[in-house]
Amino acid sequence: MIEQIEARGILKGFNDRFRLECSLSLEAGCVHVLIGPNGSGKSTLMRILSLIERPDSGTLIYRGKRQYVDPFSEIELRRRVVLVNTRPVVFRESVLENVLYGLKIRKVSRREALRRAEHALKRVGLYEMRNESATGLSSGEKQRLSLARAIAVEPDVLMLDEPTVNLDPENTGVIEQVILSLKDPERIILFVTHNLFQARKLADQVIFISNGTILEQSSKDRFFVSPETEEARRFIRGELY
Repeated sequence: MIEQIEARGILKGFNDRFRLECSLSLEAGCVHVLIGPNGSGKSTLMRILSLIERPDSGTLIYRGKRQYVDPFSEIELRRRVVLVNTRPVVFRESVLENVLYGLKIRKVSRREALRRAEHALKRVGLYEMRNESATGLSSGEKQRLSLARAIAVEPDVLMLDEPTVNLDPENTGVIEQVILSLKDPERIILFVTHNLFQARKLADQVIFISNGTILEQSSKDRFFVSPETEEARRFIRGELY
């Protein structure tokens, strides 16, 4: 179990005009929602926290029974961290085989893998389509498949980068309900969205980032009722995109 992720002085530069420079802490047992204007560094921060991309400098610490100060080099730990991207990737196989993929990598027995995969597909409402080709799914169904693949590996850390963007209300609703059902005292969840209504619905904690810097991290109620910064107030009013 991973109880906490702490990022200290994370720095990632891209050009002379933008760099990500921030610190934050994520705790197990609640849904953290990361919001902010376009180009503020949300996806970059998500890729660093999910151990896909290294920062230029700074320290990332994963705490559980062990403390991992350089988690990027810990393969077993990285297999307990899952990122669901905005644009899902599916393989030219059945829906079920797509969900089994991550379990095969983790060397889960076939019997246990089938149990987990079928359970995950039921949770996202795709069980009846398990034998169909994944490439024939709609965009919303593919995103639900991507979420099922994440659920099946039973991650300690689940990160979702705008998984409902451009989806219809039905698929959006399914994904939102599944995310809420995944909230667990032993799991860290971080969710990126531009949708403030969605943030209010899903968040326990809100992290507001602007121009590569985290300006606020507070409870949902505190953030939406009395934000501390003018940038956050403007974002809530719809003046920053």
